[in-house]
Amino acid sequence: DDASIDGFDAQFASDAKVFRDGDKWVMFYFGVGKGGAHIMVAFSKDLIRWARNPMPLYAAGGNPSGLDKHYAHKISLVVRDGTWHMFYCAVGNSGRGIGLITGQSL
Repeated sequence: DDASIDGFDAQFASDAKVFRDGDKWVMFYFGVGKGGAHIMVAFSKDLIRWARNPMPLYAAGGNPSGLDKHYAHKISLVVRDGTWHMFYCAVGNSGRGIGLITGQSL
């Protein structure tokens, strides 16, 4: 799947992490475009053909505190007691920090 010329990953995509989720593979990566770095996702059944979601899984600026106003990128994913914990590098007006998103499934 080609990135769009004006998408959330139009400038570049980097730092892919691939995980198995049931009968599919999930790739998280960060895309740069539309004014920031965003957490993106793509899916595959065979690790060769990927279907990328053109919308971010999590867009920079999503944290109401401003923690990630400019960038949300470079994830690390851990599952504990059935809950997924996605840690990410955040850059906002106050500098750098670590953000956390949790969920019950990928």
